[in-house]
Amino acid sequence: MFKKLVLDNEERAALNAISTKVFKPAKKVIFTQGDIGRNIYRICSGAVRLEHQLKDGRNQIFAFFWPGDIFGTVEGEVYPSSATTLVNTHLFQIPYSQLRYLIQKYPRIQTLFLQEALKYTKSAEQHLLLATYPLVIKRLAGFLLECCKQKDFFDIRSSILTLPMDRKDIADYLGFAPETTSRTLKELEDMDLIKRLATQRILIHVEKIRRVF
Repeated sequence: MFKKLVLDNEERAALNAISTKVFKPAKKVIFTQGDIGRNIYRICSGAVRLEHQLKDGRNQIFAFFWPGDIFGTVEGEVYPSSATTLVNTHLFQIPYSQLRYLIQKYPRIQTLFLQEALKYTKSAEQHLLLATYPLVIKRLAGFLLECCKQKDFFDIRSSILTLPMDRKDIADYLGFAPETTSRTLKELEDMDLIKRLATQRILIHVEKIRRVF
């Protein structure tokens, strides 16, 4: 599970020993905002969205997680947001109770999770930048480029991106109406920067987009 992380064999074996591999089908809730935080998760394959329910009842998607990402931090012992799979997803589930004990015995494991927290902070900053671009077309173009960094979803040889999220998810994440997603995709297609092959499959001209935006 953690063979790519910077741990020695004993630390890695200890972390693997408390981790359970679980499968969640697409559109399955992993945990709900306000639930007691019992586990932290690392994605083996698939993708997950993190959303927060606002006081007016709306849900705000503020993060997408990809293979290798860790999520499930708690505030005051509860999850401050909800996590839902976008596609069929395999996860490593790590109980907080056992992780706390392990961190006391192996302090470097705590450093590892702190590094992941910093990685999430950078992702949050990127989201803020995307969602505040004045031009909607630039928001969507930037989002597509970010998705193209995920090798499980972007085939670099064919330049085809298979989006795990639907257009409403994209709209909620970038801060515009769902119909704006379709309209802006058409604008990008008219500019010969993308070609829509199916609802969630897009041919992306990555270098062209970078030159334009």
